[in-house]
Amino acid sequence: MRPLPVMSGATALAAGLLGGLLCGCADPGGLKVAGPAPTASATAGPVYVTEGPGRPALRGPASLEIGDSVRLTDLRWRSWGGATAEATGGVAGAWCRPGCRDTPYRARVVLSGVVRQERSAYYGRATVVAEGLPPEQSDELRGLRLFVPTP
Repeated sequence: MRPLPVMSGATALAAGLLGGLLCGCADPGGLKVAGPAPTASATAGPVYVTEGPGRPALRGPASLEIGDSVRLTDLRWRSWGGATAEATGGVAGAWCRPGCRDTPYRARVVLSGVVRQERSAYYGRATVVAEGLPPEQSDELRGLRLFVPTP
């Protein structure tokens, strides 16, 4: 059998102090918490839409460009700022040429997918329903991603 090492006085003192620091502050009854837990609150700030990086945040714009190919014009908003925003207006763009080059299709626009940030929020998706648009082109206007700036 090997003899146990003998602790020096300094080592014993250091071990005792360390043990006291680690255990000395604990309440024998455990941690006690009083009062209600804080709740995460949703920011009730304004809701915006933006056309892309470096572009200004807009509220209820009269026109809006989505990506490089969809242009919304003459927008009249029925609602803004809630879970969805709805408008009527016109839609044109490179995807529908030559059909809407000079005359946009009448359209209903729904913005959704609110992305909340610290003091504001942004719509993250757009769906455009255009009157008289062929089905294959109409499908291209559903669930369009909108640019949302990073906080």
